Amino acid sequence: MRRSSGSTIGGIVFKLSLKDLKHEWILTLCLIMAISAVLSPLLLLFGLKFGIIAWARDYLTQDPRYREIRPLTSKSFAPEWFEEMEQREDVAFIVPMTRQISATVKANVKGKTGSEQFNVIPTRPGDPLLLENGAAVPEPGECVLTKFAAEALGAAVGDVIEASAGRIVGSRYEYGTLEMRVAGILSLRASELKSVYVQLDILEAIEQYKDGQAVPELGWSGSTPKAYPLYDGLIIAMRAPLSKVEEYSLFNRTGFTKIETLDNAELKARAGFTVSSEMTVYRLYTQTKPAGEESIRNVENRLRGENAVIFPWIAPIGAELTDGAGNRISEIFLQGLSTAGKRPHAVGLSPAPDWKGADASDGMPLAVMLPEGIDVPDEEVFIRVAGEENLLTFPVSILPQRTDAEIAFVPERLAGILRLFGTRNIRYDETIGEFVLFRKGYAGFRLYARSIFDVDPLRRFFDAQALPVHTEINEIRKVIELDRGMTLIFWLLALVGIAGSVASLVASLYASVERKKREMSVLRLIGLSGPKLFRFPIYQGMLIGTGGFLASLVLFSIFSRMINSWFRPYVDKLLGFPMEAGVNFCRLPLLHMSIALMGTIAISALAAMIAAMRVTRIEPAEALRDE
Repeated sequence: MRRSSGSTIGGIVFKLSLKDLKHEWILTLCLIMAISAVLSPLLLLFGLKFGIIAWARDYLTQDPRYREIRPLTSKSFAPEWFEEMEQREDVAFIVPMTRQISATVKANVKGKTGSEQFNVIPTRPGDPLLLENGAAVPEPGECVLTKFAAEALGAAVGDVIEASAGRIVGSRYEYGTLEMRVAGILSLRASELKSVYVQLDILEAIEQYKDGQAVPELGWSGSTPKAYPLYDGLIIAMRAPLSKVEEYSLFNRTGFTKIETLDNAELKARAGFTVSSEMTVYRLYTQTKPAGEESIRNVENRLRGENAVIFPWIAPIGAELTDGAGNRISEIFLQGLSTAGKRPHAVGLSPAPDWKGADASDGMPLAVMLPEGIDVPDEEVFIRVAGEENLLTFPVSILPQRTDAEIAFVPERLAGILRLFGTRNIRYDETIGEFVLFRKGYAGFRLYARSIFDVDPLRRFFDAQALPVHTEINEIRKVIELDRGMTLIFWLLALVGIAGSVASLVASLYASVERKKREMSVLRLIGLSGPKLFRFPIYQGMLIGTGGFLASLVLFSIFSRMINSWFRPYVDKLLGFPMEAGVNFCRLPLLHMSIALMGTIAISALAAMIAAMRVTRIEPAEALRDE
């Protein structure tokens, strides 16, 4: 019964508060419009926050360019490494890259004249750069062009382009061509380069062809990819010294960068051999990348008629001498030295290894001249050289000659191939008796983090692996700070608006209670207790807050439609990038509307607390005194 009576009294208080609002409908309407005047701009403000500004923030924070991580050095990455990276939760996409020097083709639209050279970039399903910039991932036989590449070719989606990969074989140029349909054209945001995106197997075929290999699946002819020598420099011995001008000509556009004069002691320390003291000796060398046989021919041409003797030179290479079971016999350091065509007796060469009769690979002796003191068993002997991720092992014969230096000598071409092993994957193919190139890994990768917040952890991960990478971490920090700044501004404005509405509601309700002290005391006198009347201003505050919210919702609906229709043409200019179709400039999801309504009612109830406390202090005797 008590519970029923209390419920009845509570209903009476609610009806009285509602009747009072109706009785003073002009004042009530003013309060509702006052609340609406504060809430409407807040709703529009948050409509912009959850509309275009939230979308723009996501657009920036999820921009693939900010999430991209690129290696700064070439390194061999095994397929197993890519499988491990794909399992990481902070990696959204990764695809292997071949050597950059092999990733170029010339292309033209089929049936049109004029061709352009493009970078070829691998892709595969899930590529965010393509999917988030207006293109689908190309299928086999298809490609995707960047905007500038499409403009250079005059290509459109659906056109067929003819791409050709070129190589030099001997003194002639050879080309392998293939046709690809343009499956998409990227927006300008994706890249400002002239590039074409293809499946990884196409890029592998281009690299394979440029390495001299055949690509049967594309109908491109070729041969076994034989290893070629690279050298760190040349040792030049001649009777008469060169002038400064002649010295300069040896490293001007020849592939070498520095020249120095050596005496016999320095020559011994550098190359492990000596020549006659009557000879003038120069060391021509490179400072960054090694030089090839073409550079040696350039120097030979410039020394024609000078009666010079040239010895290709490499820095000592650490290796192991092993038996047939792979057991180490001795650790050695290898350098190259050959006498063929060099008049060893005329220049006083010491030692002068005789490679005749040694086992050969492709006309190149596979032999080694060891230092004194290394005992070799009477069985097959191998040299094993360790690379960054793999080993190169091949059989050698041992010369009866020995050197008094700590250096072991091998034929200069073999030494050059071992120098190549520092940059390329090589193996010795026993079936054909040759050193051949092969792919064990990839030279690089394209990687995109799951979000911009995962970029820095991934950068630290690669730093721990001694792999320097390029990231847009500075731009990312700007985007994050912009997001935080905008959020702070929105909440500050919301706080000011809410505080204003609360102050207005508190003042209005408190003034209403003061005006109605006599009526409140009469209600107390006829039996309504202070706690029951406590609800009176709270009910009124909640009703006024609800009415203000509904009025502001109507105004929000009207003005948001106007904003969405009037301002859409200016979004591109305002933000610097186009707004996607279906994205409203100003919107407020239903969930957030519900939260806003509940918040308004709760704040209105809290704001009415001060007036409610004043009601509880009104005494019934005040009504008798008035009478």
